[in-house]
Amino acid sequence: MRIEKIEVLPVRLPLKAVATLSRGVSRTIEEGKQVILVKMTGDDGTVGWGEAGPSRRWSAETTHSACSTIKHYLAPALLKRDPFDLAGLHAVMNTELAPGLDPGQPVAKAAVDMAAHDLVCKMLGINLQSWLGAKGADRIELSWLVSAPDVDGTVSSVQQGLKEGYRAFKVKVGHEPALDIERVRKVLEIAKDCTVWPDANQGYTLDDALRAARGFDALGIELFEQPIPMSDFYGMKRLIGATGLTIALDEAAMGLPLVIDLIRREAVEGLVIKVNKTGGIHYARQLCDLARNAGLRLIGSGLMDAPLGFAASVHVFAAYGIDYPCDLNGPQHIAEDYTAEPLPREGRFALVPQRPGLGVVMDEAKVKRFALQIPG
Repeated sequence: MRIEKIEVLPVRLPLKAVATLSRGVSRTIEEGKQVILVKMTGDDGTVGWGEAGPSRRWSAETTHSACSTIKHYLAPALLKRDPFDLAGLHAVMNTELAPGLDPGQPVAKAAVDMAAHDLVCKMLGINLQSWLGAKGADRIELSWLVSAPDVDGTVSSVQQGLKEGYRAFKVKVGHEPALDIERVRKVLEIAKDCTVWPDANQGYTLDDALRAARGFDALGIELFEQPIPMSDFYGMKRLIGATGLTIALDEAAMGLPLVIDLIRREAVEGLVIKVNKTGGIHYARQLCDLARNAGLRLIGSGLMDAPLGFAASVHVFAAYGIDYPCDLNGPQHIAEDYTAEPLPREGRFALVPQRPGLGVVMDEAKVKRFALQIPG
């Protein structure tokens, strides 16, 4: 098989709620969830789909940069190549856009990677989890994202999550330590016997992170996600030595070279895996294998993924048997999407899709209806 055609289709999906990070609102209601869809067609007519959904307040990629990168650099370089040679496809993409400590515009590359995996698995008539060669579980538990920066909003969000059946809550922090500790205390008070953990998205200085960690530790919290800037290796090691919390790295866990260096420095205990931030499924599975072999705790997460990214993540996280609740909060925030039928769910659990490929049934009429015009 050869890749015959790659189409780049930007869409804007309506939001029903926003997420607030330490740097501010991830996406406004007006912006919507902006996604770059990739439609990859093989020379036998088989079609694979992938998506890039960058968040400019989380990393440096934007909707416009991802669209331009795929359209003008990645797609032309991959035409007529064998989609089964996934390592070869990544080698070509890395020639076009050089990797560094991360894979080099990883969210854009992830869209192409997803489409290639979807295409290959559909050609074989198997789902992605079967291609990965591991079936650690047939489902993952989802968490509810609490991102309101004040106490009242935090309480309201937790109550809504409980009403919808969630038993795990990830709390966005990284503001003022005393306020964040109080917000987490409120979550624990309302969500009794639930899994709760804070995520600072690099928002704290080292001193503030140490203060926050001591407060969270006293509340019985076990996991603290990306407290300080990803470049502060010294601070990460200080935090690990100063608290009983497991310090999990997210933004700092973007690529294999950086994670290997952090392991050598003994500056990482837990690894947050996002399929899109790592450059796609190909690298995500390598990071999962590395984490398992290094004895690190594996955490599953995403970037408010639409259904294609969501499904890819469910396949990978379930294959590796990730049993900690996963922060795949697309369904919490996205009002409408491009699918012809919903992905399989049982309450707060996302089930591994059993259809070939990623298991997403696309509605191309919806893709046209949500089309986003991006110049160039």
